[in-house]
Amino acid sequence: MIDESKYFVDLNGIFNKVVETIKNSQDEVMAIYEGVHSECEKMKIELENLKIRVKLLIDEVDYLEKEEKKTKQRLALISKNFQKYSEEKIRSAYEEAKDIQIKLTLKREEEKNLIISRNELEIRLRKLNEILEKGENYMSKMKSVADFLVGDLENVSKKMTSLEGKAKVGMKIIKSQEEERRRIVRDIHDGPAQSIASLVIKSEIIDRLMNKDISLVKDEIKNMKKVLRSTLKDVRRIMYDLSPSSIDDLGLIPTINRIISDIQYEKDINIDLVVLNNEKITHSLVRLTTFRIIQESLNNACKHSKAKNIRIRLDINKKRVAGVVEDDGIGFDINLNSKLKGSLGIGFMKERASLLDGQLTIDSKIGEGTKVIFAFPNKEVEHEG
Repeated sequence: MIDESKYFVDLNGIFNKVVETIKNSQDEVMAIYEGVHSECEKMKIELENLKIRVKLLIDEVDYLEKEEKKTKQRLALISKNFQKYSEEKIRSAYEEAKDIQIKLTLKREEEKNLIISRNELEIRLRKLNEILEKGENYMSKMKSVADFLVGDLENVSKKMTSLEGKAKVGMKIIKSQEEERRRIVRDIHDGPAQSIASLVIKSEIIDRLMNKDISLVKDEIKNMKKVLRSTLKDVRRIMYDLSPSSIDDLGLIPTINRIISDIQYEKDINIDLVVLNNEKITHSLVRLTTFRIIQESLNNACKHSKAKNIRIRLDINKKRVAGVVEDDGIGFDINLNSKLKGSLGIGFMKERASLLDGQLTIDSKIGEGTKVIFAFPNKEVEHEG
């Protein structure tokens, strides 16, 4: 009789080697990415310094052009009244004019070379940013593969018969996780990362202006304070989006009321929450999914619908959780608008509902607003993605 166990052991070994290779490749790609990112930041500072030098040179050239004009006027006056000036004054005037012309020529040439260097640096920086964007996409794909393979392989021999079904569930979970990660990366890249890079450049500018113009230094420091406050706000928002701890501390309904208050304060949109039943949600994943769907629905309404009013109806009973998020915005044709139909936000909500054996649908017509309708069982969950 064939001993099948040894083949499963060998399979585990193969998986482990593949996972190790992928992880090592991830580390190498990350090191390259960090190197390119560091080079980008250095180039940004260098570019900002070049812009400052170009501005200073432009000011010098303007000043020398004015001085040259004055010397030409003076030479014209001397030429007109030649007999009134001594030979020494005439020679001095001509030497002064010649000296200014030489300085002006040199400064113009220096300005021209600096502008060329600045333009070349901008092109190099743009190309590096394109490489960074491709690197982010490549690392994200590698992460998806690694996450899928790094799953629990200890009992692979016992689970082989159900591997196909579990793989489908795993891939759904990974897809949802990856979409969430991409959104977080975009939030960090477009928010705190850009702000911090701006602060680095501003600190360089302040250092150069310290002994030149104290009033400009004060203005830059004020701007830095504004950027710091905005960055701190963005970081706190991202942290809250990652883990809304108030769900466990305060409960689902108070947490929903909190984001409603934030939106009403920032966007001036009226939001009405109606809770028909508020039974206990037995599993934390069901509770978190309910919150995420409502949060994403509100975000979409605020970004795209141009709505003035949003109504949330929530019914939590012992058997199921159901809800509707409805706005009075511009709406859209869901059958024609493929961009919205296949968007990460809508897909993310549908995947979350599907993983809980539930469903989510979008009902919208142009000029008639949008409804997000969802429902799933209020029960224990077998797979926690």
